[in-house]
Amino acid sequence: MVLRSFTRVLAFVGLAVLFYLPARSRAQAVAQTPPPNPSTYTFRADTHIVLTDVTVRDAKGNPVHGLPQSAFRIFDNNKPQMIASFEEHATMPAAMAAPEIASTSGTYSNHYLLHLPPVLNIVLIDIANLDMADQMYLNYELTKFLNEQPEGQPLAVYLRAGSGCFLLQNFTSDRKLLLAAVHKAIPRFPPQGREYLTDFDTLQQIAVGLSQLPGRKNVLWFSGGSTLFALHNVEALQYDPNWRGLYDELDQERIAIYPIDARGLMVIFKPSATHAQWEQHLAMNDAARATGGQAFYDNNGLKEITEHFLNTDVSFYTLTYSPQNLRFDNKWHKIRVAVEGSYRLSYRSGYFADGSMRGTEPPPKARTRLLAGGEELEVTELRDQPIIFRASVLPSSDASVANLEKPSGSLPPPPPKKGAVPFSVRYTVPLNALTVREVDGKHQIVFAVAAIALNRDGSAVQQDAQQVKMVLREDVFRRDPNLSVTLDQKLNLTKDDQFLNLGVWDTVSGRFGSIEVSLDVHKPPKH
Repeated sequence: MVLRSFTRVLAFVGLAVLFYLPARSRAQAVAQTPPPNPSTYTFRADTHIVLTDVTVRDAKGNPVHGLPQSAFRIFDNNKPQMIASFEEHATMPAAMAAPEIASTSGTYSNHYLLHLPPVLNIVLIDIANLDMADQMYLNYELTKFLNEQPEGQPLAVYLRAGSGCFLLQNFTSDRKLLLAAVHKAIPRFPPQGREYLTDFDTLQQIAVGLSQLPGRKNVLWFSGGSTLFALHNVEALQYDPNWRGLYDELDQERIAIYPIDARGLMVIFKPSATHAQWEQHLAMNDAARATGGQAFYDNNGLKEITEHFLNTDVSFYTLTYSPQNLRFDNKWHKIRVAVEGSYRLSYRSGYFADGSMRGTEPPPKARTRLLAGGEELEVTELRDQPIIFRASVLPSSDASVANLEKPSGSLPPPPPKKGAVPFSVRYTVPLNALTVREVDGKHQIVFAVAAIALNRDGSAVQQDAQQVKMVLREDVFRRDPNLSVTLDQKLNLTKDDQFLNLGVWDTVSGRFGSIEVSLDVHKPPKH
């Protein structure tokens, strides 16, 4: 392979958003096996499908198993609907490996996306309204939970420290990695200007950040009280396009919110403070009801809450139906589910009939492509499937960097920076994850890479994004069209850079992949 040209993409200055927002292009890409999704439902293009996950619990809060489809009834604006599909989920997922490749120091991958469990659990630590003492108690409770809970359930840890909501630890079953993430998150001083922070921004970032993950996502949202997120009478949201868009996105991505008041049981003597706390808990209940979750407050047993939730959250039922005589009038449709017996149900409260319902696109179609020399290659439209790749992140002074094989291409290094440590990043991307086009009789690929360094508060402090064009050697490409492309990038990092987001973007198909790396940058030696 020969690197023919590369140009800096000025529009990528704001690429931080792209690390959480995979593009949805209809362009066709070279075939790659998509990640298996145990909760995939096939919808016809000419129908409109409503999908809802229903959690059924008994009076003690324990999940109820074995209910048949005949026990469920579902209503759309009080009109009975015919259940199109029915599935019970009750299997505890197996242990999941950490995203890091254990055999190679400094090498990371998003290969875990190919082996996700049917239910994903996210711990969101929100310190916007959480004082230091409450943070220390939450740290103690989560530490006790992770030390006593056997490995099995994979978790991810997010932190909301200010206006940003960012990933501390990707999905892993390794309790040591999760403990390190919790201890890195809290305790810390609450952000300044926190009275201006809203739940809207937090949940919007969560919705977009989890959009490339399939199946049901449960967010355990530990906070010091919530601001208004969703009204119990959600019809009021139909006049606010911003809230409506957020609500629809949470719905379409199957994200259930479980707000947990990390302040525990409080004794308040001021009537104004009591009223404020009551409003916070009301908002937490509304958020949970609107998304099919459950709110927890006035309870000091944060460890027990987390433990019980993770032991029971894999038990739920998935129902789909096609609304009869549906009109896209932007009006709110209330969903009501009834089950025979005395049970407590949790499910999404409804949807907006605004044309954004799932099931309006056809499934991927395969076709045969003829290559030079008469070879045939099956290609398919993968659209939202993430690009699976590897990346090694090491100080340039590391001995293993000099021993790496010659890359397919290299980006120009940045100028030296005082107080910074040079780092080397090598991207290894499967060729079959990128779109190969024939231009002037030669096969070429065009993709972009980007690296964004974040500080301890999740704020982007530097970014380097560039577009790359490579022309493939015909003899190599015809011999092995499934080989990998390697690209080297140099970065100047400082001790304040604690996280690094790496992204690969196919500029033709719009497919995207990202890897999050926790950094430990030492001070440069004095000369």
